[in-house]
Amino acid sequence: MKAIETLRLVSPRAAAQLALSYIVLLVGCLLGRFPYVVLQALLAAELVLLTLATIPFYPERGILTHLFDLLKLTGCLAFVLFFLVISYGVASEGDNGNALAAGVRGLRDTPPSAMGWALAYFAVQLAVSLWQAWHSQNPRAAWARSNLGQGGATFVSMFLMVFVGFFFARPIVMGFSMLGIAVDANIVLATLMVIVRYFMALVLSTMSASEVDQIAANPYVDRAH
Repeated sequence: MKAIETLRLVSPRAAAQLALSYIVLLVGCLLGRFPYVVLQALLAAELVLLTLATIPFYPERGILTHLFDLLKLTGCLAFVLFFLVISYGVASEGDNGNALAAGVRGLRDTPPSAMGWALAYFAVQLAVSLWQAWHSQNPRAAWARSNLGQGGATFVSMFLMVFVGFFFARPIVMGFSMLGIAVDANIVLATLMVIVRYFMALVLSTMSASEVDQIAANPYVDRAH
């Protein structure tokens, strides 16, 4: 209920603009034909790159603390990805096979060159954001506005997709099957992923400039200034 009340703060125009951008994202996912589990793995890789790129903005924490944070994040992402792979297997095969094996097959279906290009795109995008942030009047605030909030929303969306994959994707696939329509689980999960990410983007858009600046000043919960 609180989330619904928060979403009422979003203007219809902003919601429509976000919807258009996420429709484009969905079309790109479907036309690119990246398996769902590969998309999630790429998002995890993007979060690791984002964390590395954030280190120079907070030198006072020390390199060892940053590296420990990176290790914790990598462990959390591996944990989430494990269940995302299983939820994909459940959605695609149900009780007719090994869910983990089905998910791993999805990871193997994408050529390494395609994943390499995607990671290169993420790296270039972050490099441009870094350059823009360091050349702004308030580098931390600029970096937070363009990346930190989006990164947090991405992680939360990945976490939520574990439950969405288990409890929504399979029933949708089975429902279409009962109607005599064969639906690829990748399409269903990619669509649900974009919907969840859109919801998180709407929530993020309700943050005020002061809230963003506060996060930029200290995004780490283990140390208050």
